[in-house]
Amino acid sequence: MNNLMIELRSLWRLWSVKLAALGGLIVAYLMSDPTLLPRVVAYVPEGWRPLASVAVGFAAFALPTIARRLPQPPKPGDGQ
Repeated sequence: MNNLMIELRSLWRLWSVKLAALGGLIVAYLMSDPTLLPRVVAYVPEGWRPLASVAVGFAAFALPTIARRLPQPPKPGDGQ
């Protein structure tokens, strides 16, 4: 159990994990109210919706991927 807690703390340091957690919270919030997503989409002009959907999909993939490639904080006890 102690090793699991150490591993979880180590993973939480990574920006990619934090972005994935944020994405999960956003999806959970959208799923909590089935009328919320259609109301958000209604704000986007109809001609821009295909581009907006591609941009959202790309951002959902790219942000955690890019964050994983960024320098991460050092592990505790690494002596750095």
